Amino acid sequence: MIRLTTRGFVLLSVGGALLVTAAATGLRPLAWPGGALIGLVGAGALLTWLATRRPALHRQVLPQRLATGAPVRVTLDLRRHSIGVGVWSVVEENIPAGLSGAPALTVPSGWGPLRSLLSYQLGTHLRGRYRVGPSTWITTDPLGLAASRHLLGATNLITVTPAIHPLGDAVRGAGAGLSGESAQQRSSLLGADDALIREYRPRDELRRIHWPSTARVGTLMVRREEHAWEPSALLLLDNREQAHTGSGPRSSFEWAVSAVASIGVHLCDAGYDVDLVDAAGNTLGAHGDSVREALLDHLTDIRLSTAHEFAGAVGPGDRAKGQLLIAVLGRLSHADAITLTNTRRDGRQCRAIMLHPAPEGDDDPAEVLIASGWRVVRTTADSTVTQAWQALDRGLR
Repeated sequence: MIRLTTRGFVLLSVGGALLVTAAATGLRPLAWPGGALIGLVGAGALLTWLATRRPALHRQVLPQRLATGAPVRVTLDLRRHSIGVGVWSVVEENIPAGLSGAPALTVPSGWGPLRSLLSYQLGTHLRGRYRVGPSTWITTDPLGLAASRHLLGATNLITVTPAIHPLGDAVRGAGAGLSGESAQQRSSLLGADDALIREYRPRDELRRIHWPSTARVGTLMVRREEHAWEPSALLLLDNREQAHTGSGPRSSFEWAVSAVASIGVHLCDAGYDVDLVDAAGNTLGAHGDSVREALLDHLTDIRLSTAHEFAGAVGPGDRAKGQLLIAVLGRLSHADAITLTNTRRDGRQCRAIMLHPAPEGDDDPAEVLIASGWRVVRTTADSTVTQAWQALDRGLR
């Protein structure tokens, strides 16, 4: 669509006024400048239209899935048929809040079919799913009398997962090794499983398939190797609105989400079967090779909850599974701490990273957890996730 700019509208008005005055008064010398001004505005509008005939835009976003803080590279492929030199063209991208860095990109002018490749980089500051685009292609004539605006290109979805922090090479104290005393303790806890048969899972070796059981059951069954320990962990994310402070990337809730994502990825890489539950009792529901991606997807979309207690997160049933429980908590009350103590059963190891420690002189709910056998680290959102995890892994309280 071609529209006159403020300058073009003023010149057109002046030209029209001169023509009207010349016709009304008979002063023909006024008609020439009036007609020239009107012709100049018309020529500017025509040149603007000719400069961007049949415009088209294709956007490429790489990567489309990334962690918070990582950059996104965006490339625009612009095509149009141009019959004009000297026009000024710029492409403006529609960028949602949470992303930054999209400039106004200048498009070179020329004659004939033209193709331009323009690139820019976006910064990611907050997890979420964002749609980039469409683009607005603006073209004006050399004098800035007329402008055309074209809304081009589809939108591209960018998935920004929580920031992942490195937590080290080992999961100490959580039963990472498969030999020595720790293996014996796990064997006594879980039972000797070298004679047990279970269903086939992704990444199981084919040589472990137990064909007699497979034929009897009708689905692939595998033989567990001697002392084959399959560790499991349950992550608890405190997403209660009342338990957190701040907003945006520096809020305590975003810190907690990043911590759970980092710990979850760390445990997945260490061979753990990871489950996730929030304060309202919402669970992850993914197994096998898809756990890591499903965990990050779940944490990308998770929001603060209006729940006031943990009853939904520590109820009976499959939510109680997991030989290791790691909770990332906000502000706790004594009732919250007592509720959480009920999760320590059947030899489960329970650990907690607690944000918003109780002020000095007040009763500390963390002491309730510690007294029941939890290992607790008090921290704030000003410290790093790596520091909190190292303190937890060393058993500091």
